[in-house]
Amino acid sequence: MPLADDLLPEEIDVMQRASDLPVNFLAMAVLANIWRAAQVFRLRMERTVLREFELTWASFSTLFILWIWGPIETRDIAKSQSVTRATVTSIVSLLEARGLCLRRQSTVDRRLVLVELTPAGETLIKHVFPRFNRGEAEIASSLSREEQETLAHLLRKVISGAKKGLDGASAVSQPANERTGAWEK
Repeated sequence: MPLADDLLPEEIDVMQRASDLPVNFLAMAVLANIWRAAQVFRLRMERTVLREFELTWASFSTLFILWIWGPIETRDIAKSQSVTRATVTSIVSLLEARGLCLRRQSTVDRRLVLVELTPAGETLIKHVFPRFNRGEAEIASSLSREEQETLAHLLRKVISGAKKGLDGASAVSQPANERTGAWEK
């Protein structure tokens, strides 16, 4: 149960503004703070690691996906990043112009285009990723090893729950009528 001292200013602002609405503030805090943490992490990594290599978050993510799972279809890259194929096409075009990846026709189904790293792309991701991971470790160091393991486990549960709504079923239930714990009015 969060203490008032533990709340971020943004959380307090939202609670005050939406206090008269049937809102589950605790659920909102969980997901909004995941989003906030991701945004701060992304910004920090772009400024401290990726900028030096003229990479954006999206281009780094694409190189990483190609390194781990490539050659891969653009639609699978898009699915992995939760973006459109058009977005991936744009990113791949920029990376291809830099000689970091290339597109080729599938030998199994000539209608499909696969994207793969070039040797230069593989060299770059192998150089950038350890630095990126040091940034991850630095950020995570504010938590003990046990807290990191617990948080990773809990986030996997959140991801699994969020994915349940992506299969065509309604992902949104009726609003909660009650507020609980420290999040009560």
